[in-house]
Amino acid sequence: MTLRSPANRRHGLFAQLTLQQRFYVVAIVLLLPAVMLRTFTAFYPFLQTAYLSFHRYNPAFDHNGPVFVGLGNFQRMGADPVVQASISFTILFVVGATFAQLTLGLAVAHLLNASFRLRFLSRALVLIPWAVPMAVAALGFRWMFDDQFGIIPDLLRTLAGIEMRWLIDPNNAKLAVIAVAIWKSTPFVALVLLAGLQGIGRDLYEAARVDGANAWTSLFYITIPMLLPILITTGMFMIVWQLAVFDLPFLMTGGGPGFSTTVIAQKIYLESNSLNYGYAASISMVLVGIVAVVGVIGLTLFRRFDVSI
Repeated sequence: MTLRSPANRRHGLFAQLTLQQRFYVVAIVLLLPAVMLRTFTAFYPFLQTAYLSFHRYNPAFDHNGPVFVGLGNFQRMGADPVVQASISFTILFVVGATFAQLTLGLAVAHLLNASFRLRFLSRALVLIPWAVPMAVAALGFRWMFDDQFGIIPDLLRTLAGIEMRWLIDPNNAKLAVIAVAIWKSTPFVALVLLAGLQGIGRDLYEAARVDGANAWTSLFYITIPMLLPILITTGMFMIVWQLAVFDLPFLMTGGGPGFSTTVIAQKIYLESNSLNYGYAASISMVLVGIVAVVGVIGLTLFRRFDVSI
């Protein structure tokens, strides 16, 4: 009587499987490490954040662990003026910056798609703002918008006679932060849209020109409809990306003056830094909800306006 080792037994079981069953076994074995890694780096933190959002937990005071408060954290957010101001400015920042980035990005992409000398050099130069680190751009523009030493107020004062206190006035500070975000990310949008423009056949424009179409007609009836999938995808990407913005307003204005340029991510940071983990988690869940709604809207629009180029 021969005894089979556990290794031989497992090999025999695998040999008895059909080809399709072997495929599934190998696929599970190969995907399991990635699934486990994703579980511990994404799903577990999300579930832990959702759990804390219904609790009051400050380790400096709650020595017995999180205290269940139900919807108390979310009710507190409704009466928190800083949260309301951060949500308001975040929406203004995202909508204003994304709309301007798509509009200017399409214009820049059109210019870079034209045939002219030094076109390749122009494409490289356009990407410089996008290549500048966000921290460097924020600190640089903080000095440029400075009331006493900044070049931007000095130019406006000298050339146009306009006196504006950029980083002290709340409305001007909001405008300055949004303007820097537009300057920083428009080259990336232009690069993506340029790739889309190069995929549109020139015969469409030639046929439209023969029919008497001008540049504006071609833009609204050929370019934009053909670029809709890319415009929607890029727009949703920029919205989701900028909903979680933190570094630009934090380094440029510190969220001030007052809380006029405070974004949701900075409010979460402030509460976490104060060890109010439960309240910070509830604000994080609101941000997750906003991102989820934007993602669903983006997928719906993408499927509705899908265009084959």
